[in-house]
Amino acid sequence: MFWVVWAVVGIVVWIVMNTWLTGQKDMWWASLIATLVGTWLGDFLLGDWAWMLAGFNVIAGIIGGVVFNWLWGLLRKQSS
Repeated sequence: MFWVVWAVVGIVVWIVMNTWLTGQKDMWWASLIATLVGTWLGDFLLGDWAWMLAGFNVIAGIIGGVVFNWLWGLLRKQSS
């Protein structure tokens, strides 16, 4: 169940970040991977302190996903 919650949180963060904040339409798969890695690392590094769902720290996952998606956007801007 952990992986289902992780994937749902990651995809929701990715959709919000890509459509609402960054507006990126190309390279969506790389952005999705960066967001999923960020949600996993956010949960892993920030630990068990907030809203836990099936062993996954949802708030930490959101923070990690937003940070990694933002960093990916910065790298894309620098390379173009």
